[in-house]
Amino acid sequence: MPGTPFLFGPEERDAMRLLSTRAAEAPVNAEGLLQRVQSTYGREKHMRQMRAQTVELSFGFAVTYSIEINHPGGRTARHMSMSSPKAGRLPLPEAVWIVAEALGFTGEEENALENLKLCVVWQENLGDQAAAINVLQFVDQQAPTRA
Repeated sequence: MPGTPFLFGPEERDAMRLLSTRAAEAPVNAEGLLQRVQSTYGREKHMRQMRAQTVELSFGFAVTYSIEINHPGGRTARHMSMSSPKAGRLPLPEAVWIVAEALGFTGEEENALENLKLCVVWQENLGDQAAAINVLQFVDQQAPTRA
């Protein structure tokens, strides 16, 4: 099964820098978020913010990025979501980690899968067979150092 091409160069890095700045200027309050999005108003408000914090990359990949504050214990997290343009397909871990690093996620392993294992990762169903990979990393999380 052929994959979807993924290109990530200077233009995409610039787009991730702008996206990172946008997310830092409008952090998402994680405390009570699940309750707020239960109402139509709360869900629409959150989705407007997420659309404003989404960038389309080449070949139809989409990346949404937010900084989330007030996780349990008062923690702050980076949260990115990356979707593939092809229904029924997910972005490869290598592509996800390239984007994550450009957004400030940290990891010291050479293997993208190993770095992703340091994060909370889940698949999200977007409807119409479309899906995204979500990656959450707490800002105070330190990647283990290799011996």
